[in-house]
Amino acid sequence: MTQLYHDNEKLRIRVCGGMNCSANGGGRPLEDAIQHALETAGVADEVEIYRAHCLGECQNGPCVRIAGERFYHVQPADASDLVREEILPRLK
Repeated sequence: MTQLYHDNEKLRIRVCGGMNCSANGGGRPLEDAIQHALETAGVADEVEIYRAHCLGECQNGPCVRIAGERFYHVQPADASDLVREEILPRLK
């Protein structure tokens, strides 16, 4: 069973910070873009976002994991769509 929330009831988002993902737009730039999209949507306080060392999907990076579900080839430009389509529905 996928655990959606921490004890503090925040949705967990992991952004891969491995070398391959970081070299292809992931890591800090992707994390910052998702954080900005969350703030714009007014839900940043409901989400915990952090960078993972590696999510083990180097051939599919940049990779993001939301509540255990993986999303591949995610670019900073995709952050608003990711928040709107995948994160906001999970918060309702």
